[in-house]
Amino acid sequence: MDEGKGVGGVFEILRKSTRTAEFAFNGWRPDTEKRWREVIEVDAGLGGDIELAIVRRMIELIRTHYTGDFRWDSHRIGRVVVLSARPEDQAELERFLQNEFFDTPMQKPAYR
Repeated sequence: MDEGKGVGGVFEILRKSTRTAEFAFNGWRPDTEKRWREVIEVDAGLGGDIELAIVRRMIELIRTHYTGDFRWDSHRIGRVVVLSARPEDQAELERFLQNEFFDTPMQKPAYR
């Protein structure tokens, strides 16, 4: 985690329609007892891409806590990855989060 800020959290998509959505961020600071929940509404606008709008709003929230690298526990790929919150890495972070939340989950191969 960058800058030693030590913020953790879980995003949860609560509702998604073609234009609007709502997601929650359940945050915590591991070094204290502080926990909180933010519920955020997103409106992609007429003809907008709601999934991209959700991801961009999540990135805004991430950037309130991180300006550089941060660790992401991906349940989709089954491991922790290091991502960048830097503005110049916006496109890569958007792609990763869109895959994380909206693509078909990757499945581990079935061994026989």
